Amino acid sequence: MVTSIRKTVRGIVFTNRHLARLYYFLSFSRPVLPQWVGADYYREKSSWGLQPERCPCDLELVEYLQKYNIQDQTIFHFGTGSHHILGLENQKFSQPNEIIGITASAPEHQEYVRLSLKDRLLSKYYKVLCTDIYTLTDRSLPMLDVISLFHLGEFYMPEEAHFLHHNEESLLAMFLSKLNPNGKILFYTKSIGWGHAKPMIESFVKQGKMHKIEEYKNLLVYTKGS
Repeated sequence: MVTSIRKTVRGIVFTNRHLARLYYFLSFSRPVLPQWVGADYYREKSSWGLQPERCPCDLELVEYLQKYNIQDQTIFHFGTGSHHILGLENQKFSQPNEIIGITASAPEHQEYVRLSLKDRLLSKYYKVLCTDIYTLTDRSLPMLDVISLFHLGEFYMPEEAHFLHHNEESLLAMFLSKLNPNGKILFYTKSIGWGHAKPMIESFVKQGKMHKIEEYKNLLVYTKGS
């Protein structure tokens, strides 16, 4: 019976993913989450342009950096989008930040390559990795001053675990371990995965692993606990 149920569930997921792929193909829009269409299809097809009305988080991060004059720092940014607005706006600082961005989307990374070839100064301070964030380890990263995990809770897929080093909780713990003293880690309260991320964040706070500093528009700002 259990085997039969598992096969049925897998069949439903398989069918839904095929319907989702057909929807994106016919609508000429890009898939938003790999759970909808499968990890491989997502990596090949997904791309997120700048849509301030639907997802203002990257623009709010730019505003936050400007408000507090955060310059000449080391920043990690989860989810670049094809717009790469954080890297482009960072160039306008008198002392640009060193930014490491990450995307699992091939089209978003290809756009980064195109922009970097057009303007070689972009990649001087803004580097974008094309990989699954859950494959990173503490050896992959430098110490960081600002970390944006706006899409925590959105992309982890248990079926991909064989290829990964982390789940959601261990990823957050790893990034906290890479945060410099007085560094900041930011989350986005309107993300698709906020329902998963919020209780995880609250659990880390309760355990004393981090505490909230402030709110800025749709962003929550934390620092590492003592």
